[in-house]
Amino acid sequence: MSFSSVVHEFRNALPGTDAFKRVRVQCEQIIRTVPEQAALCFVIGEFCRAYVLFYEDQEVSPEFAQQVQAQLLGYMDSLEAALSNGDSCTLSGALNEVVVAYAGSRGLV
Repeated sequence: MSFSSVVHEFRNALPGTDAFKRVRVQCEQIIRTVPEQAALCFVIGEFCRAYVLFYEDQEVSPEFAQQVQAQLLGYMDSLEAALSNGDSCTLSGALNEVVVAYAGSRGLV
């Protein structure tokens, strides 16, 4: 399992909690098997965990589900591009940008 395959599968998934659960499981697998990608998979996995905790028992509009899926895909695309660059500084910078963007979207910064 590669991070790129996780991104590809999520891009083609229907928006909803099942897709987010699947990404989290896949990220946990990558953490165990590719430890140098642990930080980015942890951040993406926790985004998914939070989404499921907040919305699994609630009815959300298809538009909202698509919006959140697009938000996560944006983060994943940024991290995937940085990962493919092969430079740890680029990846670290992308990871920081994702964390700041996500924290901002949650009203934390």
